[in-house]
Amino acid sequence: MIKQKAAELAAAIKDSEEFKGLQSARARVQLDPKAFDLLSKLQVLQGEIIGLQQQGQPITQAVVEQLRDLENQMQLNLTLKNMVEAQQKFDNLMEEVNAVLAEGLS
Repeated sequence: MIKQKAAELAAAIKDSEEFKGLQSARARVQLDPKAFDLLSKLQVLQGEIIGLQQQGQPITQAVVEQLRDLENQMQLNLTLKNMVEAQQKFDNLMEEVNAVLAEGLS
């Protein structure tokens, strides 16, 4: 019964405007070469930063500046800006779902 209810919740989330909006925004990023390139560069840089942190290495000023530059470029890209907003809406929905679950378990 619990697994069935979880599957129903997953289906409801998948049918939500927040989920559909996020999926649509992600698809638009895939179709926008500039947005896709910026996002790819950010992911690579984030991986480098995580690697440095895991090795106990300091994050250089050059890496920080590169990250800031990428973030600034991303904020100017409407496709990425829309994706970030859609991700925030979906994250808010999931936080609300988790809060309801937590409240129900207390």
